[in-house]
Amino acid sequence: MSEPPDLDATLEEMKTKANQVKSALSRIRGIGIAGNGAITAIVDSAGHLRDLKLTRDAHRWGDRLASLILQATAAAEKDAAAKAGKVMGPLIHDERVEAGIKTIRETFRQAEPRTKPPTPRTEEEIQAADDAYFERMNDKAGTAESDRI
Repeated sequence: MSEPPDLDATLEEMKTKANQVKSALSRIRGIGIAGNGAITAIVDSAGHLRDLKLTRDAHRWGDRLASLILQATAAAEKDAAAKAGKVMGPLIHDERVEAGIKTIRETFRQAEPRTKPPTPRTEEEIQAADDAYFERMNDKAGTAESDRI
């Protein structure tokens, strides 16, 4: 018969692993380049812009400069996300974490059955719903008034 795992040791190991991942994530910088190297965007692991570098001749892009900045930023976000995925791998793919995530998903799936989103209402349906609501409110107000008499 196998001995149950030491819960305290397991928690300490997971905390250590999580702190290592957190530290590694804080050092990640995603880099994106556009405009033939005229624009370089640098983002952190969360995709927040940390630096934007424009060469002296970046102005030559004129009206396209803004869209190239966005293009460089999007490439930097993609780069940072890929790096973050690699860094988080040891934590995410730990069988204990996977089991916990699976349990959480199953629990919430049972608690909140998925329903299809409501279809948009027409203007007539919205007006009818408003009328019905105010009618109910007026009826309640009238009932409360007659109870006081």
